[in-house]
Amino acid sequence: MIFYMKLKRIIHSNKEFLYFFGTPLLFILVLRILGFDGLYGQDSYEYLRYTESIRGYFINGTLPGTFYWPVLYPFLASLLSFVFGDTIFALQFISSISLSISAIYLTKTIQLLYPNHRFSFYYIMILGVFSPFLFKMSLVVMSDVMAAMFIVLSFYCFFKAYINGTNLALFFLFATCAFMTRYASLFITLPIILYSIYLTFKRKTFKDLLIASILSFIVCIPFITFQRDNLLGASSNYFLNSWSFLNYFSANHTTSDGLRSYNFPNLIHSFYIFVHPGFVFIGLLLGLISIKKRKLFFSFPQKIIFISIALYLLFLSGIPFQNIRVLGLLFPIVLLLFYPSFLELMNFKILKNNAIILGVFSVLIQLSLWGITFKHTYNRTLFEKKVTTALIPYQGKNLYSFDVDSAIQGRGLNFEYKNLIKKIYNDFRQNDLVLFHPTKFSKQWTGKKPIINWDYLKTNYHLEILEELPNGWKLYQIQLKQ
Repeated sequence: MIFYMKLKRIIHSNKEFLYFFGTPLLFILVLRILGFDGLYGQDSYEYLRYTESIRGYFINGTLPGTFYWPVLYPFLASLLSFVFGDTIFALQFISSISLSISAIYLTKTIQLLYPNHRFSFYYIMILGVFSPFLFKMSLVVMSDVMAAMFIVLSFYCFFKAYINGTNLALFFLFATCAFMTRYASLFITLPIILYSIYLTFKRKTFKDLLIASILSFIVCIPFITFQRDNLLGASSNYFLNSWSFLNYFSANHTTSDGLRSYNFPNLIHSFYIFVHPGFVFIGLLLGLISIKKRKLFFSFPQKIIFISIALYLLFLSGIPFQNIRVLGLLFPIVLLLFYPSFLELMNFKILKNNAIILGVFSVLIQLSLWGITFKHTYNRTLFEKKVTTALIPYQGKNLYSFDVDSAIQGRGLNFEYKNLIKKIYNDFRQNDLVLFHPTKFSKQWTGKKPIINWDYLKTNYHLEILEELPNGWKLYQIQLKQ
């Protein structure tokens, strides 16, 4: 009985943390039972490949080689894989736990910045944890939510040091962690980095800067170790080098990924972060309140949050593509900006008196929107697993493919992989295999290597269908024409 009472008190006093931690993990466990393991699209398989390469480095000392992105996410996952014995789950677990930690420190930041923080847990649980896009990002193998977590920790440590006059070293540490997870996070944290340097000189706390430099260097050690032959790889990023003000006003972009056409120009698309139901279904309402109650945003914290948001969106709008995932890095900071508007909304007596009912209703709406946006992700993972299973009997041959080949390779099938986007082939051989969707890529990749290779195959060879796969994909065997 005494144990039960103690347990009850512990749960009651820590229920916010239990909700934040328990919700994403519960969904991961249920989804894994339903066949979803978090691997989705080419990027997640590349993270898996490099995580296993780092794991191999710890076992046999073989360097993992170069990597397109920062290495902190796969590095931490490789360490966790020794605990779980499962590399994929380690990657997915980090995404999940990152959402939980983000929620906790968003709540703490609100409590630090705003005298009235009565609804802070309510606000973050409903509009943060159950944000459809953010929640989806926490369930897949991707570095986005981990980067967002370090951004949140950076803002929390910055405001705590600014308000209480405490050490800034932790802020610099977490800002470095964010950068070492996703390079683009620099454009979110840059305003507070510059202001922190100013504070350091103003307070003459140079010891903080020295400690921060040492901690930041330690965080960079995995990157320096694994990427020593490619330390400036970020500067050669194709999309970064294609940055242009002209992209602000363009909705059509031809890049190394082919032709992409969008509904709105980049600058308008960047405002999705405020109003898209996939982020927050009452975003438009909160935005209108923010405009009407502009005086709510005259404090220093609100100003610097706004500057950070504006800088990142201006940077993102100049890149020749549109991606909800990349916008998602910023969403937790948008929640900090919107909190005063949410309080204004909760001043209405009818809303305040029915907060629980409205909270449950809001969560149901958010979950419904999450279901809509997650359906494609879930179906894609099941599709990749079905294709992988279907190709098991054909292993050991040359396999020409595109788009889905990374999934097959990531799930361990043994082929000599020939990616149709890497070069134009003219040495196809009898009985080689081709995995392709005959119509899916015709618009986006017109005049590009995948379609040039496909047209060459159709013209010069007979393609015998070996397997009719889901979603219109086909496995062909190359035969010489008679």
